[in-house]
Amino acid sequence: MERLFSLQGLRGVAVLGVVLFHMTSVEAKYSGGDRLLPQWLEFFQLGVDLFFVISGFVMVIVSRGRFQDGREAQRFLYNRVSRIYPTYWLYYFITLAVYLVQPGMVNSGHGESNLLASFLLLPSDKVLLVMVAWSLVFELWFYLVFSALLPWQERRLPMFLALWAVVLVAFNAMQDWQDYSPVVQIILHPYALEFIAGAALALFFYSPASARLPDRLVWALLGLAALLGVPLIGYLQLFEGHGLARMLVVGVVFGTLVLATALLERRGLLSPTPALVAVGDMSYTVYLSHLLVLGVIGRVWLWWGGSPLSLLDNFLFALLMLAAVLCYGWVGYRCFEKPVLDRANAFSKRYFGQRRALAQS
Repeated sequence: MERLFSLQGLRGVAVLGVVLFHMTSVEAKYSGGDRLLPQWLEFFQLGVDLFFVISGFVMVIVSRGRFQDGREAQRFLYNRVSRIYPTYWLYYFITLAVYLVQPGMVNSGHGESNLLASFLLLPSDKVLLVMVAWSLVFELWFYLVFSALLPWQERRLPMFLALWAVVLVAFNAMQDWQDYSPVVQIILHPYALEFIAGAALALFFYSPASARLPDRLVWALLGLAALLGVPLIGYLQLFEGHGLARMLVVGVVFGTLVLATALLERRGLLSPTPALVAVGDMSYTVYLSHLLVLGVIGRVWLWWGGSPLSLLDNFLFALLMLAAVLCYGWVGYRCFEKPVLDRANAFSKRYFGQRRALAQS
């Protein structure tokens, strides 16, 4: 499987954006009334959208050559599930412990949680216990659909993705997904268009046509997406809604960023900084843990006493929040996520490798 460091770098950008977005809420709650972090940081909630685009791109990478093979389909689904659940469950139980001791400290402004749905990451009309895990419900749905496509010929994948996109666009052009049950909302939510965009662009990335794109054109696409597309999303404030326009525009812009950076890396013209790649490596742990870490720093800020007459405490605690999130992210990734993932991958290779050998004997 090809490893693209540019994708990890973009994952780092995505998770840092989500952290910055949530830091604004912590500052508003604990600063004492004054604000340092600008309102435009709300844009960075789109880090989740970037995750979805990257996820679609990665699904094509990890599934190449595995179509029409029942064992490989099982391996694919096992790898996806083992990637999501073990690390998630760690933060589910940590959050549950806090919830049982101090219920008001967990999602107090978002209503009650369905604990079973939260544990299994099932669609629910209530907020999940680990609030940011709502995106994982979508990820699992994307993985399930992609797994269902693996028994077919790989060359049919573009057709299936196109049909999926047409259904979503047609439905969301005529109906409001919010009028339906939680399960239907997940199935027909336009978020899947971002996943499809990432997968479609990965198919182009591996096609002969991508090699024929001149370097200048790839750089131009990157520049247009970064310097025109991203500001346009901010200007139109598409991050405030969850409709078709947001998913189409964001999917195209972010998809172009992902494709262009991947092409430039393959050609040796672009290399993300090691620090950003490291943040990308630990992005899942950072994503799941950052609200807990920010909550702790917020309580420290409350104990310290926010001063509305000075922005110095805002500045110091903003630095502390970011540093604490990244430091814990590194520890959590190295001490839990990576060892668990390594063991899951080792089991996958051993178990499915043995089954393949038995089938061929």
